[in-house]
Amino acid sequence: MSEKLKHPIKAHLLENLQLLCSIGAPSGHEEPLIGVIFDYFTSRGINPVVDRLGQISVTLMGSDPNANTTLISAHLDQLGLVISNIRSDGFLKFVRLGGVPERVLPGSVVNIHSRSGVIPAAVGLKSHHLTNIEEKYIVPTCSEMYLDVGASSAEEVSKLGITVGDPCSYSFQWSSLANGRFSTVALDDRLGVVALLVMIDELMGQERPDTWHICFTTQEEFHVRGTLALVAKYNPDIVINLDIAPASDTPDLAGETAVSLGGGPVINRLSFHGRGTLGGLIPHPGLLKAAEEAAKIACKKFQYEVIVGLINDAAFVPMASKDGIATIGLSIPVRYTHSAIEMGQLSDLEETTNLLGQLATSLAYLDLNRWPQRADT
Repeated sequence: MSEKLKHPIKAHLLENLQLLCSIGAPSGHEEPLIGVIFDYFTSRGINPVVDRLGQISVTLMGSDPNANTTLISAHLDQLGLVISNIRSDGFLKFVRLGGVPERVLPGSVVNIHSRSGVIPAAVGLKSHHLTNIEEKYIVPTCSEMYLDVGASSAEEVSKLGITVGDPCSYSFQWSSLANGRFSTVALDDRLGVVALLVMIDELMGQERPDTWHICFTTQEEFHVRGTLALVAKYNPDIVINLDIAPASDTPDLAGETAVSLGGGPVINRLSFHGRGTLGGLIPHPGLLKAAEEAAKIACKKFQYEVIVGLINDAAFVPMASKDGIATIGLSIPVRYTHSAIEMGQLSDLEETTNLLGQLATSLAYLDLNRWPQRADT
C-alpha cells in the first residue's frame, strides 16, 4: 500500500481511510501518521504547524477579524499496549495504553513499535485442550497476560531491538462488508481525521469572513486533553470536536443508546465519563441549533447521542478560556469500539463531511451569548 494520501481526499475516501488505519500510531508515538499527513499538506502547498506534542494545525484565515474563530479537531492516536517487562524466558509483560478491553486481547496479534522497526507478537492464550472448565469463561487481567514474539530468552528479545517502554498497536486488517460497511483497526479516530482532510480540501480557496483552525490532536486515548494546548495557542470562540460514537444497534446493546450504524452523523447532547473523572460535555445551545439546522439541509438523516462512560478531547474545553468557549461534539457511528474489528459505514462518513461543509457556512457571525446583553452593562 502506498504511504501517500490521494487527492482529492473525498474522491478516494475509502482508499485514504484504509491507508490511515494501516499506520500504527499509539498514543505518544504518532510520528508515522504525522509524517503522512504533513507530507500531504506540503504537497498541496499548505504549511502546517506541528507543536511539541506532535499536534498538526492548518489555519485558513478569514477576512473579518470580528467574525468568530473556529477550531475543529480530530485525534491522530490510537489505543494500544506498552511493554512493561521482559522475562528471562523471552515472554513480554505489558500494560494497557488507553482503554483497551482486556477481554479482546487473548489470542490476538499486535505490532510492537520498537526503535528498530515493527515486530509482530501474539497475545498468549492458554491451550484450549489444557484449560480447566473453571477458566473457560473467565477473562484474564493484563497482569496475567503476556506477549510471545517467538523468543526463548531475554537476550533474544534484546537482539530483536525490543525494550521496556515500547508501544504496541493492534495488527492491521481490513474487511469490506455488505451495505458499504468495513471492519478494521483505529476507526477511532481515523474516520474523523479523513473527514477533516476533506474539509480542508473544500475550504481551501474559499473567500470567507471567519478564520478556521483545523487541528489533529495527539494522546487523546491517553489523557483527552490535547485540544487544550491548541485552545491556548489559537484562543478560538468555537470548538468542534469530531470523534466516533459507539453504535448500539447490535443484539448485545440494543436500545442502550440511540446511535446506529447507517444512521448518519451523530450530534452529541451529553457525554460524561462517570468513572471517577468529572469530565464530559453538554453542547453550547447556539452551536447545537446550528448543527441541527446544517444536518437538516446537508444530510439524509442524522442522530443524537447521550452517553455515560465516554469522553473525548472536547471534555475540558468549554472552561479553558476566561470568556468560555462554545463547544460541541460531532461523531461518526462505529460498532465494536476499541477492538481490532471496529466497523463503520461509508454513507455515515460521507454524510458527516456534508454536515461539516454546511456547518462551516453558518458560524462566522453565530451569536454565542447565553443571555441577552443589556446596552447599559
